Amino acid sequence: MLRRQLIRSETKVIDAARGEVRAVMSDESTDREGDVIRQAFWSLDNFLKHPILLVNHDYYSIQSQIGEWTDVAFNRPKLRLEGVARYYIGDGNAEADWAYKLAEKGRAAYSVGFIPDMDKAKQIDGSSEWMPQFEFRGQELLETSQVTVPANPNALQLMA
Repeated sequence: MLRRQLIRSETKVIDAARGEVRAVMSDESTDREGDVIRQAFWSLDNFLKHPILLVNHDYYSIQSQIGEWTDVAFNRPKLRLEGVARYYIGDGNAEADWAYKLAEKGRAAYSVGFIPDMDKAKQIDGSSEWMPQFEFRGQELLETSQVTVPANPNALQLMA
């Protein structure tokens, strides 16, 4: 089962010449679908071998890869996954250029695409059987995308 959590991340342009933005990729807030991702339980091994930045979770178009993630780490005091998005600006991909332009304006939001370990997930009390909500306590990060509307309202570029 592939899941996505969209969060309006905090971002901060840290190196305009290199197209780099520091961002919150995910945190422990309840997302707009009612799910919670416990940050200490991310499996990042495979992601770090191929740390791609996509547009809108589009796994099928090569043009959707607009950059890569560096310095990905769990910020323990703030209970969030953070990283530096390095956009492939000026390399002939209009999607990458526009996405970075939005980040420069402070309008970048991100969403994690992941596979949850449902044996470790706990259904949240009060959620319906029709649309269950979960607390995820084991998940493999596949990618992180820039999106227009994040499920997690805190997945934004870091402003300062």
